[in-house]
This record gives sequence, C-alpha cells and structure tokens, in this order.
Amino acid sequence: MSAPMPKSAVSASAPTWLSAPLRRFDTHGSWADTISEHFVPLEVEPRGNGPFRNLAANETFGCLQVSELVTSAQRVRRTRVLANRSESAQYKFSVQISGRTQIAQDGRSALLDPGDWGIYDTSRPYEISEEPDAHFLVLQVPAHVLSVWEPCIQSQLARRFGSGSGSARVAMDALRALVSQGPALEAELAFEVSSTVMRLFALSLGEHADGGGVSSLEEVRHGQLRVILRHVHEHLHDGGMNADTLARRFRMSRRYLYKLFAVRGLTPSDYILGARLERCRDLLADPACTRQIGELAYAHGFTDTSAFSHAFRRRFGLSPSEWRVRHSRPVPGRAVSDTAQAPASAGAGSA
Repeated sequence: MSAPMPKSAVSASAPTWLSAPLRRFDTHGSWADTISEHFVPLEVEPRGNGPFRNLAANETFGCLQVSELVTSAQRVRRTRVLANRSESAQYKFSVQISGRTQIAQDGRSALLDPGDWGIYDTSRPYEISEEPDAHFLVLQVPAHVLSVWEPCIQSQLARRFGSGSGSARVAMDALRALVSQGPALEAELAFEVSSTVMRLFALSLGEHADGGGVSSLEEVRHGQLRVILRHVHEHLHDGGMNADTLARRFRMSRRYLYKLFAVRGLTPSDYILGARLERCRDLLADPACTRQIGELAYAHGFTDTSAFSHAFRRRFGLSPSEWRVRHSRPVPGRAVSDTAQAPASAGAGSA
C-alpha cells in the first residue's frame, strides 16, 4: 500500500529536500518492489520490533537521479548474483540528513552520521544498514559520467566523508541548488549542471582521502590523466582529437586539462602527436604490416602525408620509408619497397 505523504510527516529537524511528495510504504513487499524499481534489484530485510514504515520520493535532474528516503530499521543487500545481472554500472552517493546509515562494500564499512556522505558501486555486492528513522538522499549517476574520476572513486568506496567545509561543502551547496532549480532547467543544461555537481563530489574525495593534502589531490590528478591517456590511445584514428575535444569529452576546462598533461612536461597536442607517431613507427617495423605509408598516416589521424613525413623525421631522424627499410625484417617471398604512395584520393605527398 502506498499513498502521498505530507512533508509534515518528516521531523521538523530534518526538512525534505525534494519537491516531489513523499510516498508511504507499510508492507515489505511494496517497499522491496519500489526500491528495486527505482534503484537496482535488492534484498530487503526489516530489523527490530518497531513498525515497518518507509517514505520515499524521486526526481531526476539531468544525469542524476535523486531519491529521498526516510526508513525503518532494515538491511538492504546487493548480492553477488544480483550484481552480476547489472546491465550498466552506476555509482550511488548516500548523503545522510538525520539518523544513521552504515554502508559496506569490498571489505570496508562506514557509519554515516548527519552531514556525512559515502559512495558505493552497484556493479559489485554491497550492504546498507539503516537505523530507525534514517533520513538520507541517494544520488545515482551512471559510471561513465565520472569515468575520469574512476581510479579515485574505486579506492574510496564505503568510506565516510564530511561535508562541513572545503570542496565537499561546495558540492553539498551545489546539490541543494540543483534540487531547488533543476525543474526549471532545460534538458541539456540540466545534464551539464548535474554532471558538474557530481564532479564536485568526486573532486572532494582527493581533499578528504587519507587526511587530504597535496599528495591526495595529486593522486586524483594522476588517476584522471591515466583515463585520458587511455582514451587518447584508443582514438588515435580520430583526426579531430585535440585539446578542445578532450576537454569537452571529459567535461573539464582547457586550463585544467593542460595542468594534467604538465605532469609529463607536455601539452595535450604534443602527447597526441607523439602517440600517433610512435604507433606508426611500431607498425612500420612490423613485417606483418603491409599497409602503405600514406594509408597508415590517414588511419592514425594525419590528414597530410607530407606533414606526417616531416613530423616523423623530426622525431625519429629517418623518413617513414627509411625507417621501414632499416627496422623491418622482410618476410620471405615479399619485397619491401622503400617508397609508398598515399591512397589516390589523398593527393600527392612525400612519405
């Protein structure tokens, strides 16, 4: 059984966040069905001898689904069997408003007091234990939205973070503003704003993890850079990839992107060019690779074979054809030419 629940049903010391009306669920079956529908399939076990009463409201803001819950004492489990059925990975951020909630995953557990928050990953088993009248928010966000933060997030699952100061306070204030203004935002803007709010939460992990400080923030940045570099190497064929497209892809400013690459003493463009040239160099030295030099260049993001040849010579001291002759061992029965032409549609150009 469920029915709209007025805001007055929640303690005045813990006002509701969402504008959607709270709905009441008094039976185990209706409650289990509801949380499995709005979250992911879960096992629910009531605890204690008190009445079983739960309140819930849900709203979506861009990429973020926000659920507000007031629950009886209970334990919620995401078993391995249920986790293995996941069709898409999501992260859940649990934000405690009043009462207490314990989250457990990967052998760690954290008890959240009012004002605390923590993260867990729906693609793996976890367990949530709520004390009577626990009032909290659950923020669900697709994992791909926070892909650049994944190395840091994965190391901080089921840990407790405060929100009284620093970047976490900014993140909490931004969340409150999103919940208040979200219904008035256009869809595209709502997605960008909600993504920014979740990145603020992710950014604060570096400040709070292991006591915070520069070393923690640097760990976050190194993790972000690893994700970006993996993307670069997987998309060398994309001739349009550059600093601007990377900044948009990972939703960060050009300035911040350049700061990440500065760790390696390079700009994003320098790194992309180097990665393309090194991939072509390795293929030219591979006797199993029979592709023409111009074809290799175009397949790795170069739009002009002459520019490719000049860049290759500057980096390795030889032209691509000279490199192929010097470093590849001929396969029996096949001659290796020291020249190669670009595809006819590419126009003339020295390789």
